[in-house]
Amino acid sequence: MFSTTSQYFRVARRRGKKMSQIIDTLGELAAKQKLVPFMGAGCSASMLPDWDSLVSEMAEQLGLTSITNHFEIAQKYVDTFGRDKFCEFLKSKLEISEFDDEKGYVHLTIMNMGVPVIYTTNQDNVMEKAFEKYGRKYRTIIHLKDFAEAKLSEQLYIKFHGDLNYPESIVFTQEDYQKRMSDPENAFNIRLRADLLAKNLLFVGYSFRDINIQQMFAELQKAFYGELPTSYMIAYRYSNELQSLCDQYGITLIDPMKECPEAKNHIEAFETFLKCMLEETRSKKFEDGMEEFFTPISSTPVKVVSKQEIDLLEQTIKKKPFSIGIKLFREICDLSDIPLDYEKRIVEAFTELAKKVKTDEDTDSLNAAIFNLKLKNPLNKLKILAALMATANVRSPKSKYGGDHFFVGMQGVSKSTYIVVAAKAIEYVYSWGWKPTPPLSWNVNHWIEKGADFKALPKQIQQYVMYWVDKMRRDCKTVAEHPIKRQQRLRDYSLIDPSVSLTEDETKLLSELINQEL
Repeated sequence: MFSTTSQYFRVARRRGKKMSQIIDTLGELAAKQKLVPFMGAGCSASMLPDWDSLVSEMAEQLGLTSITNHFEIAQKYVDTFGRDKFCEFLKSKLEISEFDDEKGYVHLTIMNMGVPVIYTTNQDNVMEKAFEKYGRKYRTIIHLKDFAEAKLSEQLYIKFHGDLNYPESIVFTQEDYQKRMSDPENAFNIRLRADLLAKNLLFVGYSFRDINIQQMFAELQKAFYGELPTSYMIAYRYSNELQSLCDQYGITLIDPMKECPEAKNHIEAFETFLKCMLEETRSKKFEDGMEEFFTPISSTPVKVVSKQEIDLLEQTIKKKPFSIGIKLFREICDLSDIPLDYEKRIVEAFTELAKKVKTDEDTDSLNAAIFNLKLKNPLNKLKILAALMATANVRSPKSKYGGDHFFVGMQGVSKSTYIVVAAKAIEYVYSWGWKPTPPLSWNVNHWIEKGADFKALPKQIQQYVMYWVDKMRRDCKTVAEHPIKRQQRLRDYSLIDPSVSLTEDETKLLSELINQEL
């Protein structure tokens, strides 16, 4: 599998221009907000049962021994048990309680493309759970009134074939399609035509085995009065039958396995292709960035870190020198959206890198790496900062007393926490088998000085800070004033901003930090 987009294009250049042309085209269209994603069942395939198993179960409940047509089974189920029972059955199979980052990589990628509207024929709730998990502003569109209630700040998620919570909205059976196609002025068709003015459709995650694909194409063709706009499809599972169907409707079909031949299977190829397309979109967007700097008109696409990239990063850090590990860390993580489920592994990878530093330059490189590191869990931010502070131990003294100034900081972390994070850094140093050095001691003094009032800390945290600071001073002889005494003296003389204090949430977070085992 390709580890990065640059690797993808290196392979592409070796094979000729054809391989990268479609990525270039889609990246250009997406960067200019000229792609409208249309999500199919393949996007949710890793989390949900396939249609074959669903239809088999419906047939079993109907007492049928042979399955000839999926639509006939679905129609018969509705005719026998009613639409409400049909929707309840599908809800029990197609709704999730919690979004899984590893299985939902496709949803994260599309969510981060920066497009204002996403269409889907899926009736599951996977994308909604992704939006909720990441706190995104979105509006699910199921009925006509939903359009009127939508706000400009919200990303629209249009469920073109309805939602299982509203049985009357569902388009699933043969009868449903006939009803939809008999009404070319359906509100969803009108909206789709409006969204596609001078734009292109991008079908994502469809295969010929999808229960509704032929009916959907016929429906869309009728909605556009017989001719679809320029459209592309990234096949979830390529087949000659799907190719023939796309040719019939003038859709450019992309086979990810041909574009990404190093992929182990069609699922990996599908995800790799999407990742490369998103990164090319970001690249194109960056190239046009200065032109739009003063008049932004759309969201910026955000790269999503994948499981495969983290696997590669961990192996690289383990086997390669620091210089290679830090370069890959930044290539993967800089300004990227790191799925919440993967943050722990990123923190561990950063910590392993920290243990490899040997020079001032190494520590500076590590310091620079956290500037564009976008973590959401505040505890993980504190762990990263503590590991970075610990690397001050390898820095060279700038005076005979060990003087050094290692200026650190992380977005979203208040300096008031430094008094505790610095103590955690000392704990890191010992856990790594290092002996504390004068530069570490010097920097700890300054970090504690910037932190909250020691006397205002809860007793348990006071004891933790004092234990590690005293241990460091015993093992690293110094004539410098004890940092806690220094902080109190400076406070007594009003030489430290008295407003630097911890919030209740920060205090709880630091209590959790000091109890984290290394």
